[in-house]
Amino acid sequence: MARGRYRFRRRPEGSWRIFATVIALVALVLAAAWTVGLVRYVDRIPTGVEAPAEAADAIVVLTGGSRRVEAGVALLVAGAAPVLFVSGVDHRVDPTRIRELLPEVGALDPAIIDCCIVLGYDAPDTFGNARETALWMRATGRRSLILVTSNYHLPRARLEFEHAFPEAILHSYPVVPPDVRMTAWWRWPGTFGLISSEWSKFVFARARVALANLILPAASADSKTNREQN
Repeated sequence: MARGRYRFRRRPEGSWRIFATVIALVALVLAAAWTVGLVRYVDRIPTGVEAPAEAADAIVVLTGGSRRVEAGVALLVAGAAPVLFVSGVDHRVDPTRIRELLPEVGALDPAIIDCCIVLGYDAPDTFGNARETALWMRATGRRSLILVTSNYHLPRARLEFEHAFPEAILHSYPVVPPDVRMTAWWRWPGTFGLISSEWSKFVFARARVALANLILPAASADSKTNREQN
């Protein structure tokens, strides 16, 4: 048997270098795109609060951030809407103990609490907030709402609400947390981390919404064709 007949062939080193270079370039492009998107996202974050120009059918507060419920209660007292819906309430929150668990409503008349504050328990995240609110709004015949959430969270919240409840008239009421420093935000690790995380979540939410918009029309068309054939 001849020596070297079954020698293994080595993969040319140049191909590995090309592959590694391509991967590095792709990673660099993605990082640059993410950074540019982050800067643009920050530009979309409101830094001030404006009172709604007109009354709505409901005020909707998304839990998870400081001063949100307080802002919603203030709007309710000011007559911005006849009812306040708090979405994403923890299941351990007992409606009969709302004064203790939500100090912001402590000064309200008990009659207002009983008639005008509704707690929603079925939303673990922003995606759930939008769907929980849409179900409640449609069930109660309401169409216009004032969306109360933190300013850095507002772009993603609007995206989810506009997708889940496209027929709604949506007014935004951003809450500006005192510990989120938007001036030179990149210098503050806490603010930078918070906004970076929110931007990443926004990217995934937008991709999911875009995918859903592609799939749903196709599914509807198939369903209509099947009904016509039957």
